Amino acid sequence: MNAPRIETKNLDPGELNRVTAVPVTTETRNTNATSPVTIAPARNKELFPWFGLAAVVVLAGCGGYRWWQHAQAWVETDNAYVAGHIHQTSTRIAGTVVEVLVLENQVVTTGQVLARLDRADLEVRCEQVRAAQTQAEAQLNQAQAQVRGEESAATKAQLDFDRADQLAREANSVISQQELDSAKAALEAAQAAVAAARARTNSAEAQVQVASANLKDAKLQLTYTEITAPAAGSIGRKNVETGNRVQPGQALLAVVSPEIWVVANFKETQLTHLQPGQTVKLSMDTFPGRVFAGRVESVAPASGAQFALLPPDNATGNFTKIVQRVPVKIIFDDESLRDFAGRIVPGMSATVKVNVRN
Repeated sequence: MNAPRIETKNLDPGELNRVTAVPVTTETRNTNATSPVTIAPARNKELFPWFGLAAVVVLAGCGGYRWWQHAQAWVETDNAYVAGHIHQTSTRIAGTVVEVLVLENQVVTTGQVLARLDRADLEVRCEQVRAAQTQAEAQLNQAQAQVRGEESAATKAQLDFDRADQLAREANSVISQQELDSAKAALEAAQAAVAAARARTNSAEAQVQVASANLKDAKLQLTYTEITAPAAGSIGRKNVETGNRVQPGQALLAVVSPEIWVVANFKETQLTHLQPGQTVKLSMDTFPGRVFAGRVESVAPASGAQFALLPPDNATGNFTKIVQRVPVKIIFDDESLRDFAGRIVPGMSATVKVNVRN
């Protein structure tokens, strides 16, 4: 490369010296030369996004494969809730509540007295029925005595007729035909009287049976004045207080049994491989982070829509296909519920995962 020319015309000696004192070679650079040290970082910057994208793709593929394996082995639904036995307790007779012996949420045992009704009216009726039974028994005894008396009269009439008939058959009859007819009529009247007495006896026996049944019913009504627990559990929704006037069938309170299970409503498309005995993982909204163990006990014989008050009829109107849900009963493992006895109650929401490959 040629050095640049410097014009020296019209320059004084001092300026010329300052100009010529600067080395010309310092102003010249080889712009065509390339240095490998400055190019390598640029290439790395260009390749780095591709390495990151490849890593993301690999991780996404691994995650997708693991998700696919999980989806093939497990079916899941959050349309699940805890169920249990809830015994609605009511009264069988009308009456006034005179005593309530339990409180809300109290634990009771089977047969424990929960409340009592006023029994004064029933005790009076019981006495009346007992007196009626005594009267019926007396009438029965009287009817039986009449039967015995009529039977004695019939026996005498039979003997008189036999003697009259024997005398009438003899060659030299000592009685007339009229006397024989009278003896026969007396016998028939006595036999009719015996039949009538026996009929009265049967009627009296029936009256005694009716009185006895009424007495049993009165005593049974007295037992209904004590409202007892139909099962062991906890008291809930208590709607009875002292002084209330109650009617037969009126719900007074509920007894919730400690036995619980989960009803999970799976889509019909999720039931392909689901069957009783498979293991289940349950998560309760009340206890986040806690996983309970269980197993499938049974599958409902029909979808939930079929048990609705107005089940759908796909043969009428316009048809729209809707994926149906089928209730599945799932029971807890006893070991899993050891520390949560009484804390999981019917109505709580749950999330259910069933291992269909187990």
